Amino acid sequence: MGAHPDDMELEAGGSLAKFAKKGYDVYLLILTSGGYTDINGKTYMDDQLKEEAVQATKILGIKDVIFLDYHTKDLPVNGDVISRVDSLINELRPDIFISHHPFDSHQDHKAAAEIMFAVSRQGRVKNVLSGSTLPYRPNVFAFRPQFFVDITETIDTKINAIRAYKTQYQKFGGEILVEHVESMARHYGWAMGYEYAECFEVIRMDDSIWE
Repeated sequence: MGAHPDDMELEAGGSLAKFAKKGYDVYLLILTSGGYTDINGKTYMDDQLKEEAVQATKILGIKDVIFLDYHTKDLPVNGDVISRVDSLINELRPDIFISHHPFDSHQDHKAAAEIMFAVSRQGRVKNVLSGSTLPYRPNVFAFRPQFFVDITETIDTKINAIRAYKTQYQKFGGEILVEHVESMARHYGWAMGYEYAECFEVIRMDDSIWE
């Protein structure tokens, strides 16, 4: 579950592609409509980002992408959004739920983490993980890497999904962004003896993840 289009591709794209490659049904929930105006006054339209999200999810092998269309930068944490995500949890019954870290510096990412906590209550989802905050965010020190996924076989898929977001790829420097993402994955891989890895902070986990 990402707050915006491209969030989960950056934080967990290699893991999502690996799950899909193993035959699991992988769904992506995007809480906002995607469009926004950046600090330089450039506007990115909802339809454009949604189309990029659809193309990226096809690359990753994701079964379906779902948008809830809340306003970017103003994602609420209230009964309405929690009820809507609750309904999706009841329908999809996920074994693993990945979303943002609660100490991420983006307000929408923090909201998404609170929503994840609310809908995972009472063991409704057995395995709940927070993705790594991105290195350009100042609160990265609060992230505790605990669960590592070897994405050596899916790093190229992750990168191609990131490139599918042409607007954001260009905004963040094109191949400079790719170099940073690869370096981050290489860094996490080094910790575990993998070539490339993604890592997560464990909110909840039981032994069903090994089945």
